[in-house]
Amino acid sequence: MSDGTEREIIEQEVDDRDITDVDQPGEPDTLHRRGGPGSANPNMAGGEASRLRERTRPERPLSDELAALRDHIVAAFDDLTVDAFRGELTLICAPERLYDLVAFCRDDPAVRCELLSDLSGVHWPGGTRVEKASETTGWPSYETEDVGRFEIDYILRSITHNHWLRVRTEVPDDDDAVIDSIWELYRSADFMERELFDMFGVFVRGHPNLERILMPEEWEGHPHRKDYPLGGVDVQYKGGVIPPPDQRSY
Repeated sequence: MSDGTEREIIEQEVDDRDITDVDQPGEPDTLHRRGGPGSANPNMAGGEASRLRERTRPERPLSDELAALRDHIVAAFDDLTVDAFRGELTLICAPERLYDLVAFCRDDPAVRCELLSDLSGVHWPGGTRVEKASETTGWPSYETEDVGRFEIDYILRSITHNHWLRVRTEVPDDDDAVIDSIWELYRSADFMERELFDMFGVFVRGHPNLERILMPEEWEGHPHRKDYPLGGVDVQYKGGVIPPPDQRSY
């Protein structure tokens, strides 16, 4: 099949298809997707298609078990924000409420999360952010003003009841980036909190041995922060160097 014929088929499929009907669950991977990741329109960038898809895809509700668990925890902590995106239960609390909430999730008989499965962080830098739709023609760039913050997630799992949930808290991206240690509740938090401190620079108050765990003690900066330099790679051939990704030309 020639390129011209294939392009005509793609354009005809886009013309015939309702653009809101994108990537529904169980839909086969067809030619519509050639316009970018998950895009039903070959003239639409992956980011635009992703936002459109999230608006039109049917929401996946919580299971009856997680819905009952949510109501039970909220009855004890009425200041929580609850997120049920894609059928996953996330409890969002203020940093000063973190220890009490995690302790409740561990000790309450109906919740009984005996295992801290994971502890992870995300750095969201503050300032003006511009999203460029470089794959498209005629689509504008978007400019937003963000407040810098660290998002910290605790994945708790119940062996007794076979459920899991996420506890999330946020701290500002400044000298007040401090959270309380949960090491006394879960011994597995020891190395996880050290990694959080090492990679993101979030101070964990009350940790028994808050030192770097992956980087040398004399290392400057925290590599998982999004304002950390990408860096290049020195090579041992005639003094050559591979520049950082944002400085390369292809």
